[in-house]
Amino acid sequence: MGSANEDLRADFGQAMGESFGDCVSPPVPYEDASAHECCEVIWSVAGYDVTPAALASLSEVQIAVLARRFGSYFGSESPTVEQIRNAIARTLARWPVGSLDETS
Repeated sequence: MGSANEDLRADFGQAMGESFGDCVSPPVPYEDASAHECCEVIWSVAGYDVTPAALASLSEVQIAVLARRFGSYFGSESPTVEQIRNAIARTLARWPVGSLDETS
C-alpha cells in the first residue's frame, strides 16, 4: 500500500486530469480525454511530479505549449489558452497551492 503522500498525489492527479478533460472538450473529443490521458499531456510540459504550486506557476509560454500539446496528443484542434487557464483554475479550486505540503 502507498504512503499517504502518494495517495494524495494520486488523488490530485485524478482531479487535475478530470478538470482538464472537462475544460479542453471540445475541441478535444470528450470520450478520448480521460483523466489519465490528460495527465500524460500535462506531464509532458510540467513534469511528472507536478504539484498545485507548479501548476499555478506555469508561464504564459508553458500554457500556450500545453494548449498545443493537447491538440497534437489527441489529433484534434488545440484548445484555447483560455480553456487551459480555466482547467488550471478548476484544478486549483479543488487542490489549492500547499494542499500537497509543497511550497510556491
